[in-house]
Amino acid sequence: MERSLVIIKPDGTIRRRVSALVLKALLDKGYKIRAFREMKVPKSLAKLHYAVHKEKPFFPWLVDFISSAPVLTMIFEGPNVIQGVRDTLGATFVQKADPTSLRGKYGIWAGVNIAHASDAPETAEKEIELWTWEGGLVESSDAEEQAREYIEKYSSGEADYTMEIRSVVKKAIENHDTSDNVLQSLIQLLGKDSKGIAAEEINALALAIFDFVKEEVGKS
Repeated sequence: MERSLVIIKPDGTIRRRVSALVLKALLDKGYKIRAFREMKVPKSLAKLHYAVHKEKPFFPWLVDFISSAPVLTMIFEGPNVIQGVRDTLGATFVQKADPTSLRGKYGIWAGVNIAHASDAPETAEKEIELWTWEGGLVESSDAEEQAREYIEKYSSGEADYTMEIRSVVKKAIENHDTSDNVLQSLIQLLGKDSKGIAAEEINALALAIFDFVKEEVGKS
C-alpha cells in the first residue's frame, strides 16, 4: 500500500470549484485520504520542500508562488497511488498535458499546473515527514470526510475561468506584454471564485503568475 503527498497549489485552491473538481477526480480513482489540511505555506517550509532546486534560478519564484495563497495538503493512500495520481494529473508542463488530464483541463501555463504529487516512494516518505513536522499535517480518521465536505461546498455551479486565465498568460507572453493590464486581468479572474481567500492572497498569487510571465517574455 503506497502513500503520496498531494498538494493542490495556490492556482488550484484559489479557484474553489477547480480545486473541488480536482479533489473529486482523485477520490473517484478509489484512493483514500489519510490527512487533509487547507493552509498557507510558510516560506521556510516552501524552501525546504523545494530544496532540490535551491541552486536553480527559478527557486525564489517557486517559493513565492507556493506561499502566495492557501494550498490543500493531503496524504493519499492506495495501491500504486504515486503513479496513479501523477497519471491522473497529467504532464507537469501544462502545454504538454493530455487535454483530458486534470492539468490539461485546469492547469494555467507551464509549471503553473495546479498540483504537486510525490514522484517515488522514497520522495513520498520524505515529503510526508516534512509536511507533518513543519506543516502541521496530521493524519485523522475524518480526513476523507473533510475532503468530501470541501467537494460538497465548492463543486456546484459552473465557475471555471481556466481558459480565460490561460489566454491572458499566453497572449501576454506572445505579445511581450508586461503591462499593468495583464496583472489586473489576473487579479480579476483569479478572484472570481475565491470564497474565503483574502484579497492580499489573490493579489500575491496574481503577482507571482505575472512574474512568471515577465520571466518568459525575457527569455524570448
